[in-house]
Amino acid sequence: MLETLGETPIVRLRKLLPQPQDRIYVKLEGANPSGSIKDRAALRMVEEAERHGRLSSEHTIVESTSGNLGKALALIGSVKGYRVILVVDPKTPKSVLSYASSLGAELDMVDRPDANGSYQTARIRRVEELLRKNPQARSLNQYNNPDNPMAHALQTAPEIAKDFDELSALVAAVSTGGHLSGLSSALKEHFPSLHVRAVDAVGSATFGHPFTPYKMRGIGLSWQPGNLHHAVIDSLHSVADTEALSTCRVFAREEGLLLGESGGAAVFAALAYAASHPGRTVLAIAPDAGSNYLYESYDDGWLTEQGVPPESLCRSAEELLNCVRAPQHPPTPLLDDTRRMTRLAEGEMA
Repeated sequence: MLETLGETPIVRLRKLLPQPQDRIYVKLEGANPSGSIKDRAALRMVEEAERHGRLSSEHTIVESTSGNLGKALALIGSVKGYRVILVVDPKTPKSVLSYASSLGAELDMVDRPDANGSYQTARIRRVEELLRKNPQARSLNQYNNPDNPMAHALQTAPEIAKDFDELSALVAAVSTGGHLSGLSSALKEHFPSLHVRAVDAVGSATFGHPFTPYKMRGIGLSWQPGNLHHAVIDSLHSVADTEALSTCRVFAREEGLLLGESGGAAVFAALAYAASHPGRTVLAIAPDAGSNYLYESYDDGWLTEQGVPPESLCRSAEELLNCVRAPQHPPTPLLDDTRRMTRLAEGEMA
């Protein structure tokens, strides 16, 4: 089962283009065995921990997750025979919880956010508590584990490189920073002029902004993760809930693509990049598929309950492209002189 991981398809957009000559592609990581890009990092983190003696059959894997990493670890635990405990929260999609529990993972629900409204830090505290209580428990620490970005540098990036003769821009969402950092560092070696645009949620503190709650899942954090390598990122686009959710809904009808929420944010940012750089080859990473969210962000009733009235979203291709041309938060450059020196120093050290 785990050998089916990788070699996910890349599709070219045909209808939703700012200009007819635009070349915008989307890599569909929802085609991985548990349904997301997290399969790649999860498997490498587990196998490297096994190889170095940090993880063996008597251990229990305990991990904080907003959804997709939990699905990946549940699958890996089922195949490899690990007990898996997933620390989740009320924002975790119901389909994710059902998937993980069906494969034998145990769910530990954190029902109170921290003082800033973040469930993420509350989940981390619960993981630390479980690790103290159980000497056989082990955490992979996806936020700071270097095997997370390495999985993408060694596997995902070569898949992309063989599919493109030239690539102008990579657009990818930030959660742990793993796939963004791993892809960026490796692909810049193949495409030296590659522009890397990070996509974050409005309200995320990943890049040092004050944290405020937001609706999207699978994107952003309430702190800055160790796996986010600023030196390989050129610009940042903070995408609002309504922009990402609009993209998900319009793309389902117009392109036949059922995107997850973070994929909606990444594709919205890719369209915005293309609108400012007509005709360039742009690749967006869709970390998972919209099947995780059919009864939530694709459901009018759920959106209304969450304070996002469906009428506040774009309903047509024309409306969405108008939003793309004038995003709520315009992209900003990240690669200042300090980061250029950091990149140079890292290159010399390598």
